[in-house]
Amino acid sequence: MSEPNHGELPELDRLRDALRASRQTIGRLRDRVERLERTVDLVSDDPQMKWLYRNREERMDAFVPIFAPLRAAFHLARYEFAARYSPGKVAADIACGTGYGCRVLAERGRAASVTGIDVSREAIEYACSRHAADNVRYQVADAADTGLDATSVELVTSFETIEHLADDVALIDEFHRILVAGGLLICSTPNGWPLEIARHHVREYDRQSFVEMLERRFVIEEMFSQNSGSDFRYNYGQPAGIIPTTRENEATAECFIAVARRRPSSPDSASA
Repeated sequence: MSEPNHGELPELDRLRDALRASRQTIGRLRDRVERLERTVDLVSDDPQMKWLYRNREERMDAFVPIFAPLRAAFHLARYEFAARYSPGKVAADIACGTGYGCRVLAERGRAASVTGIDVSREAIEYACSRHAADNVRYQVADAADTGLDATSVELVTSFETIEHLADDVALIDEFHRILVAGGLLICSTPNGWPLEIARHHVREYDRQSFVEMLERRFVIEEMFSQNSGSDFRYNYGQPAGIIPTTRENEATAECFIAVARRRPSSPDSASA
């Protein structure tokens, strides 16, 4: 009986690794083909779905299977996180987009009511059509000039908004204006994504600059790091999830989520 040729074992290991990688690639391609097939079926005869697909870089509906699953889950997870704070609250989702987050706050979060605000009329029309509920209303307005009554809201959510607006100070002032005394803001922003990879952004924040902006009007009670678990460079190889931010992990956060309480100060006495 011949002895095994140990010199061949490294080559066998390389072949096994190549086979494993090929199977993973085939699996990813199969998933992509299936998603494209669903997209074609959804978009073919539906004008709103055509609008959503054309604007998919800027718009999201996490309940529609035309987006990469990890990306959709990343967006949905923020609202599921915020839903822990919304039971019984009068809430407003500022820059609500397609409205799926308002639905999460209303249904899973059991909010007393939710108002969705977005500057895009098409987005609000989509939200009214796809994510209507008895305790949810939508209106077209600028995030920094919502038209909501002063001190009329107990909870404000606004995810991935502040980095899009030229006047971030006006946005924070508006959150402060519409919230009741002691009202809660849950707000997120990417962690240092460079503008060249995010064509709809006008600025980038790190933890320090995000905190400084919010602290003009709010007391930050908790800060969280969110990661998508995707192969996106700025996920830094982290697993998907939302965890408390620490000095040790802040550099690898894909996004930050702040939970902040409205300061009782007047505009003239707001901190710089």
